[in-house]
Amino acid sequence: MDLTTALAALKDGTLTARDLAEACIAARAERPDARDNPYVAFSAGLLRAQADAADARRRAGHPLGDFDGIPLSLKDNYGTGTVCGGTWPVFAGSPRRLPPMWNQPGGVVSRLLAQGAVVTGKTRMVEFAFGGLGANGHWGTPRNPWDRDHHRVPGGSSTGAPLSLHEGSALLALGTDTAGSVRIPAAWNGLYGYKSARGHLATDGIVPLSPRLDTVGILALTAEDMAQGYRLLTGTAIDPLMDPGAIRIGRAPDALWQDCSPGVVAAVDTALERLTGLFRPVDSVTIPELDEALALFRRGGLAGAEIYDFLSQELPAWLPSLDAYVGPRIRASADVLDYDARVAFLDRFANGVQALFHDVDVVALPTVAITPPLLADLAEPPAYGRANLMALRNCCVANLGDMAAITLPVGTDDAGCPVGLQLFAPRGADARLLAIARAAAAHLAGTLDLV
Repeated sequence: MDLTTALAALKDGTLTARDLAEACIAARAERPDARDNPYVAFSAGLLRAQADAADARRRAGHPLGDFDGIPLSLKDNYGTGTVCGGTWPVFAGSPRRLPPMWNQPGGVVSRLLAQGAVVTGKTRMVEFAFGGLGANGHWGTPRNPWDRDHHRVPGGSSTGAPLSLHEGSALLALGTDTAGSVRIPAAWNGLYGYKSARGHLATDGIVPLSPRLDTVGILALTAEDMAQGYRLLTGTAIDPLMDPGAIRIGRAPDALWQDCSPGVVAAVDTALERLTGLFRPVDSVTIPELDEALALFRRGGLAGAEIYDFLSQELPAWLPSLDAYVGPRIRASADVLDYDARVAFLDRFANGVQALFHDVDVVALPTVAITPPLLADLAEPPAYGRANLMALRNCCVANLGDMAAITLPVGTDDAGCPVGLQLFAPRGADARLLAIARAAAAHLAGTLDLV
């Protein structure tokens, strides 16, 4: 069941929150393989307790809102505090529990709990969110469910979020996105993924990677579910797009279409060709100083220096135990001498990016350039590093340029793995981007009525 259907069923009484909770528990029980568990913490008892409290409120005629009783998963870097007498630990992908101060709920979690949303558990992630492939040397790397014959990575750093949706143990998944950590796993698992513009959704109560670039994100089964998830977190409903023919969709620069795995560009181009019947295509856009921004990202951007500084000051005992996927890269960022110059450049880059939206409403490009790699191919650090940078390349531009972004599933590549179409929008246009994405998804599915 998708989120939108569940909302309607709760409202008309054909389902209870306990029904939804039991369905989530059953879905989790059907997949006992610990290697592919989406969660670092999942409690059937706590799930039932939250659902029963939601049902009691509905019976008394005092539900906390439309979402009272809706089950959703949270990435392992979100603090939750105590809920129904229980707590979820915060590991942030590390091998041991973080101090209690990191389990305090911030604005996003406080809002969803105030509306009665039911937390199913805490989902697995790359250690301290520093990677886009989903590999974790402490907790293991779950398999991408789209390849039953080979162990492909599921994407990260919000690794378990898409898997919780795929198996049916959650109806919505919250992650974080610093350079693609929501959009990569969403795209590689055939889902919808939205990254908010910087500052649009509060990041307090979340273990940081890069305070300047961190953003809250949502993964969902459908575009309509994404719109509902946005309403849960903001209180703002996504109105139907009344003027799709006026939406100008520009093609991203060639640098973001190059070196893609076989079938990726074809799938995205096919979708864009179909969308010419809905939106108004324009020429390829120019993103000022894009090459310089990508070069800076390859040198570590801001995230490496900022996570090293955070760990050194707040969690120094965690530095020696960092896994082989993230430890060497974090430690290599210990002596970034030009940090202020990097910040100044990104300020200039972001301002230049916003200016390009005078001529287009959204910019289109492949979400991820490459097929999800085989885990066995990432054993050597150079191979991991190359694959990680390629996975993040197209997504990081939205974070560096302070844009909102969303990915829509648009087919499969030559390896049979999902491909995502990514849309960028300027800061302040999050709600409009979601309306555009919902219209695009309906058009691609053949369900949009333009009469």
